[in-house]
Amino acid sequence: MRVYIHTTGCSINQALGEILLKNIEKYDITEDPSEANIIILNLCAVKKPTEDKGIALAKKLVSMKKHVIITGCLAESSHNRIKREIPEANIVSTGYILSMGIDTIIQKILKGEKITITGAPVQLKYPTERIMKNPFVGIVPIAFGCTNNCAYCIDKRIWGRIRSIPLEEVVREIWKLLDRGAVEIRLTAHDTAAYGLDRGYTLVDLLEKILTRDGEYRIRIGMASPNTFRRIADALLDIIKNDDRVYNFVHIPVQSGSDRILRLMRRPYTADEYVRIFTKVRKTLGEDATIATDIISAFPTETEEDHKATIRLIQNLKPDIVNLSRYGDRPGVPSSTIRPKIHSKIAKRRTKELFELIRKISYERNLRFVNKEMDVLFLEKKGLYAGRANNNRIVYVNNHVELGKFYTVKIRNTTWKALYGTVNL
Repeated sequence: MRVYIHTTGCSINQALGEILLKNIEKYDITEDPSEANIIILNLCAVKKPTEDKGIALAKKLVSMKKHVIITGCLAESSHNRIKREIPEANIVSTGYILSMGIDTIIQKILKGEKITITGAPVQLKYPTERIMKNPFVGIVPIAFGCTNNCAYCIDKRIWGRIRSIPLEEVVREIWKLLDRGAVEIRLTAHDTAAYGLDRGYTLVDLLEKILTRDGEYRIRIGMASPNTFRRIADALLDIIKNDDRVYNFVHIPVQSGSDRILRLMRRPYTADEYVRIFTKVRKTLGEDATIATDIISAFPTETEEDHKATIRLIQNLKPDIVNLSRYGDRPGVPSSTIRPKIHSKIAKRRTKELFELIRKISYERNLRFVNKEMDVLFLEKKGLYAGRANNNRIVYVNNHVELGKFYTVKIRNTTWKALYGTVNL
């Protein structure tokens, strides 16, 4: 029995993919889907093009006469489409697989049954077993769900309200990963700053507990919504500033510089409020800190003035990283009913203007590090050796280095995406 598993999407799904992989290790796991009897597709559904790509992959594999199990967000958000377009596919909630195990499902499929089980929430109990994609990187979901109700987002419908994993369990999981040799811990959630709201504690409480563990490691804090980040900002920024084991990095998405568009998006803050939060982060953490944000271009009804407001915001704040998306309707979310939509020609032009500005600013922000020395934790080899500086900037070197170790690197060159240097040996 050969099993192939394919995972796409965010850090949460990557972590769940590692746990699913552990669940099937007793089978003959193959990295070639053509050799597999059973194929598990753990798929993202955050955007319509992402969904379409996942559906196309499943169709291709079914046409190869494979037993296909679709899980992940796609199974929850689009099970009706899957049943309609790929009737041969099995649809199973990740939560069901993790709670019941994969064996029962596989045995039923091999007997000719077709399975559709959705709506089972993921209930992680730490510490858990997993097969890590990178033995030096521990991805740790700390919560599922969200406190917001953004008009364009499918996550709330899939994951519901915030469900935080108990603090002591998260700490046990992290310490176990560190014992296994992980040197970077990625705290992930649909909104990390909302962690603990349902349990009476905060992300700050969690970090303080984690950091009682001595050692040389790094903690990366995942995306935080501005409205939940704001309530813990002072204490959280104090930890980031004063403890080198936490990357000097914050990811706070703004999505638009227009208050009218932010209201349509159902984002619970104004552009001015976001500017104040961003300014506080920059002032506290300094110019070398990395601040990331997200922008959605061409949201329904967006005018030229709305677009220009976003451009002005980026020009004024100069974020180090901007994750840019062009809006596309996601069936099942409120924004799909907002009209008029932006004509594709206009949407492409606005997105291109934003992209060119973002690339220019990111490059200029990276130039400040050329000829400087930075402490870098090396985590993988992608042709060149790739690591993360203490501000979470990506750094590449030609030198041979030992993965999982820290080196001092002299930065020699940069692109808008990454820094390039040489190791001081």
